[in-house]
Amino acid sequence: MANLTANLFSKKNSTNIIRGLNPQEDLEILLNECKANIKKFDQRKIRRAFEIMYDLHKDSIGINGKPAYTHPLFVALIVAKELPLDEESVIAALLHDIWIKDDKYDADFINLEFGQAVSEMLEGLHKIRDLDLEMLDEPSQIENYRKFLIALASDFRIILIKLADVLENMRNVSFLPSRDQERLARETMEIYTPFANRLGIRNLKWELDDLSFAVLHPKEYKEIYDYLQASYEEREKYIERFIQPLQEKLAKDEFLRRNRINFEITGRAKHLFSIYNKMLLRQKSIDELFDLFAIRIVLDTDDPNMCFYVYGLTSSIYPPVPETFKDYISTPKKNGYQSIHSAVFGLDNRIVEIQIRTAKMHEYSERGVAAHFRYKPSGEKSSILEADQIQRWLSIVREIFENPENEDSQILLDEVRANLFADEIYVYTPTNDFITLPVNSTPLDFAYTIHTELGNHFVAAKVNGRISEIDYHLKNGDKIEIISSNNIKPTEEWLNYVVTSRARNEINKFLKEEKKQKKQLGMLKWKEILHKYKKSIDNNQLENFLKSNFTLQEYTTTSDLFIAIAEDKIDLDAFINYIAELLPETAKDHKSNSQIQSNNQIADKLHNPSSQQILENDEPETIMPILPSIFIESKVDNIEFVAKDDIQIIKDIETAIMKYTNILITSFDYHLDKEKLYCKIVIESEDEEALKSVENEIKSIKQIIKIYS
Repeated sequence: MANLTANLFSKKNSTNIIRGLNPQEDLEILLNECKANIKKFDQRKIRRAFEIMYDLHKDSIGINGKPAYTHPLFVALIVAKELPLDEESVIAALLHDIWIKDDKYDADFINLEFGQAVSEMLEGLHKIRDLDLEMLDEPSQIENYRKFLIALASDFRIILIKLADVLENMRNVSFLPSRDQERLARETMEIYTPFANRLGIRNLKWELDDLSFAVLHPKEYKEIYDYLQASYEEREKYIERFIQPLQEKLAKDEFLRRNRINFEITGRAKHLFSIYNKMLLRQKSIDELFDLFAIRIVLDTDDPNMCFYVYGLTSSIYPPVPETFKDYISTPKKNGYQSIHSAVFGLDNRIVEIQIRTAKMHEYSERGVAAHFRYKPSGEKSSILEADQIQRWLSIVREIFENPENEDSQILLDEVRANLFADEIYVYTPTNDFITLPVNSTPLDFAYTIHTELGNHFVAAKVNGRISEIDYHLKNGDKIEIISSNNIKPTEEWLNYVVTSRARNEINKFLKEEKKQKKQLGMLKWKEILHKYKKSIDNNQLENFLKSNFTLQEYTTTSDLFIAIAEDKIDLDAFINYIAELLPETAKDHKSNSQIQSNNQIADKLHNPSSQQILENDEPETIMPILPSIFIESKVDNIEFVAKDDIQIIKDIETAIMKYTNILITSFDYHLDKEKLYCKIVIESEDEEALKSVENEIKSIKQIIKIYS
């Protein structure tokens, strides 16, 4: 039944058992933990992995003075006991640094001995081993960080083994020089601890926090530690007195007995780093804090409603502190954590936090994604990717490292901190579905979370029934309704009003696509003006001319020029006169003063297309061709169709057209009417075959009901 007390500083590992005196005895300790925690494993493979690892480390000593083979053995022990994972993960943990020591055990050898999964995990671990927080402003380290994220998205076990490796290093951090201690502690706290938290591995996260805290703030750590030790006996007695009425109430409850609901009640001290943060947040000393420990009630049932029933029983004994009830069961945290939290007025009017959860919720709260292996005996790789919360977060990870805009180190780190590790808020759709977003998200972030098209056509938002500003920071419980229009499209300014990676990526994607289309339109207009004046200037000539011409310094590339042409920022008639006079190939005589004056007039007109000034040499027939004309007239294709009401079809059509770089979309209009999508597309190209190919691709899209072309 109830375990009335819990040791404040209980050891969660077997580090005192493995001494490095007898390799075979140490291996047996690992195998025993595998038997206790892993339902199915091949003992021979683990022995073989240990032999290979020992062969490479047998003549080396670790930083802690023990034989070097004990480090990978301790990492494997964490993987087998404290997470625990599966056979493949234990093998990968034993071998996680063999390629650092020797390359004779290459990928082919590992693949043959232990299978492809182990080989891929080792390759992933090898790629991310050089991550260094102090060097994250260098391109090579940013690429390592990107690889870290990619490894996370490909197989969670890679990151879990890496976290076990970091934990073992931090447990031995005191053996390092002071500077290295601080570097490792900072990396742990700023890179690895947030990942442990985001993956829901709270037991590992708490220990990493406290170990890093002890290095980075030794004075504050000792102050809190000494206080907890000095008050340990008094606190244990209080916990026992507090739990006793709860124990009796739950044990006698007829409803729980009839449904055979067993339970366990424990008390534990808050972790040292958590207490330190409370001191900073509340600006109080440790002896002014009351909630230094929490009472946890774990129910042996899969029915979450029992948690609410038990909460009712506890509140009949200890009155709740107003506005402290938190329901993480109905609205789990981003890492999948579920529990009821509430503060109550306990004995002597002291405030005590109570947490109530089912046994499975407790397992997930301690081990996060690793807990999936407990409920999937086969331990297949996909089993840890099934939880909806984890899948949603995984999509955020992919969006961040797949975003081509994230080349700058600070942008990448800001994206990670804003989307992977930030606190979350819960907001609601008009139909009362809740959406999880990072703190400081805006209505525009919300719109893009619902659907890309809703974001791209955002006009305004109603928050709790009132029109809000685009930069309004959403709050917990807000209900948001998005107002949109097909006449609206994203601008660069929108990037100032979003914090989520998804919104930023979609806006950048739209702007990039729009820029591409403008460039194509500008190219067509340029070819038309060349044809009008019977000239032919290749792109190399044009590029060199732009680079060497001071007057046009804002257009340094042909892309810039074509976009400016598409936006009607340049008077093409004036420009063709200007370039004809200045290109070296056209210079036959020295220019007269009147010609120079004319050129200056043309240069002024380039930046003022609306000017009505008439130039003397502005007639096309007075300008000699630079090269023989090779212009080919463009062809136009009109496509009209009716399709099912599925906005995805727009994306499918865009994808089909964008395969062809020599095709320009000059019109793309669509609207919904009576659950059908009516669309008209006009495309233009010099390549008639490309036009036909695009038309055939569009015809093959399944959602299309009828097509006219």
